[in-house]
Amino acid sequence: MNDLSSAPPPPLPTDARTQLAQHLARAGSLRSRFPAEALALCEQAEVLARALDSQGDLARALLRAGQCLSALAVAPAGGTRQQHQQAAHERLGQAMELFVGLEDRHGEAEAANSLGNLHATCGAHAQALPLYHRSLAVRRDLGDRIGEAGVLNNIGLLLRDTAQFADALACLFASLELAEDLNDERATAHALASIGTVLAELGETGRATEFHLRALAVLEQWPDPALEASARTGLGRLLARTGHPEEALSHLERALAVAHRSGRIDDLASALHALGQAHQGLAQPQRAEWLLHEALAAARRGGQPLAEAEVLLSLGELRGRQGDSSDARPLLLQALAGAERLQADHLAGRVHRALSRWHEQQREFEPALRHHQAFHDCLQRVQGQAVQRRLRTLLSGSELKVVHRDAEHQRRRGDALAEALDIARASDRHKDELVRALRHQAELLRQLAREDGLTGVANRRWLDSMLMRERERARRHGHPLAVAMIDLDHFKSINDRCSHHVGDEVLRRIGRLLLQTCRQGDLVGRYGGEEFLVVLVETPLAAARGVCEKLRRLVAAMDVEGLHPTLNRVTVSIGVAGDAADPVAEDLVQAADRELYRAKREGRNRVCG
Repeated sequence: MNDLSSAPPPPLPTDARTQLAQHLARAGSLRSRFPAEALALCEQAEVLARALDSQGDLARALLRAGQCLSALAVAPAGGTRQQHQQAAHERLGQAMELFVGLEDRHGEAEAANSLGNLHATCGAHAQALPLYHRSLAVRRDLGDRIGEAGVLNNIGLLLRDTAQFADALACLFASLELAEDLNDERATAHALASIGTVLAELGETGRATEFHLRALAVLEQWPDPALEASARTGLGRLLARTGHPEEALSHLERALAVAHRSGRIDDLASALHALGQAHQGLAQPQRAEWLLHEALAAARRGGQPLAEAEVLLSLGELRGRQGDSSDARPLLLQALAGAERLQADHLAGRVHRALSRWHEQQREFEPALRHHQAFHDCLQRVQGQAVQRRLRTLLSGSELKVVHRDAEHQRRRGDALAEALDIARASDRHKDELVRALRHQAELLRQLAREDGLTGVANRRWLDSMLMRERERARRHGHPLAVAMIDLDHFKSINDRCSHHVGDEVLRRIGRLLLQTCRQGDLVGRYGGEEFLVVLVETPLAAARGVCEKLRRLVAAMDVEGLHPTLNRVTVSIGVAGDAADPVAEDLVQAADRELYRAKREGRNRVCG
């Protein structure tokens, strides 16, 4: 009598291995846009791999299945999200275990990165970070530079979400450098957009806008719907914040349409939230509230605790402005609990500030003060002096690398315009209109290449370029050179109390004052945020101190009372450095920066150096 349980399995078709390879290849190409279809192929591949006892193919099938399930977990799929996340975790864990056993380090790195992405999506940052670092270490050992760029980008975004902005930027600039060196446009676009989101959190609106625009320019040639939705949402937020509501709505509505098409619920929640904030700024509270509730539902459906807390904050602020004081506080407390649970100090600080204002409106001054202090504690942790110094170093390093590249780009454009002008002049007089248009464009390009759009002083790139030129000139002729770093005291407080519009006007007036007071041969530029840099050409340090003291007095005497009822005067702290022997521009800037922080430590509204 035959024991059927011990009978050998029926033979597989001779083309089973070919079919298995085809399933895996097709699943890999479909998983981003059609994860459900790709998952079905992965499951068929898994059955074939087990039947063939092919452990490597089984690991790859499990990896792809886990990635498809992760994608489905952020699709608007209702109550199946948790099941998808759990199944993804199981598949990816099994895949990584198999890859390790097979000593397949490429597979191990990809599985660790995918597991990290899954944990990060759920807000489990403590679990995600070691997986990312494991993937990063393996990719570096393998010399997989494009894989390294991708993991660095993921680490940067995770650090952004936990308000570790300096570390986040360090990772993201490293990712960008790798991507650009390898001419990988998709990785470049990801890094540019990610850097833009971090700079936006830091209030670096101009720089953030530039990075988002650069990302979108790359995406024109290399489409990526998920990244386009994210970049347009970020750009829309910045445009709304800087007083361009119509342009902001255009980008945000397009981001929403792209998010709907891609089916990513995280992008959908983000676009809805930004649209709600934009309509709130346009004094359309009913439309804003509807959009914010839609964003909250999407964030909860997608299991995004950070996005949920951010939307709760926006809803609480909206209710407070509408006079629904009893409804506002519970929403704000929910937002605070979420931010603290995620250790997101940047968000917790904003919630504490909103709660402080709410309690102040209720004339409950003790809790208002307590939340106000908590807001400043969060702000200090996120943007303290040590963090600011590191951020300045990171931004300086990254921008110096692009100064020469951008200058060369502008030179080529100028040459092209000059050639066009020559052709136009040589043609008949009916082309006068073209000549005028080209002249205007050439002048506009020269202005854009040099000026800061807000203050009219030199922009950072032109400042860095000219500072290097003055360094060489001073070294060649033995002339003294001095540098003054000027920082507006308590500028964040001015923005918080009086609005960003008032803060911008204060910066404009200080820029005009510096231009009117300094000599024509000196260089005045905006170094970043509320900081200005003045390069005092052929000026010994002692004379530079006198110039800086004069500037300090003029700023303190500047009439600003008409800008806002609570704004009586503004002051600046100045650090100055000079070296006639060897005026190296970088050293002078760093020395002036140290003196600036000494001026702030010693009480502000003073000159040190």
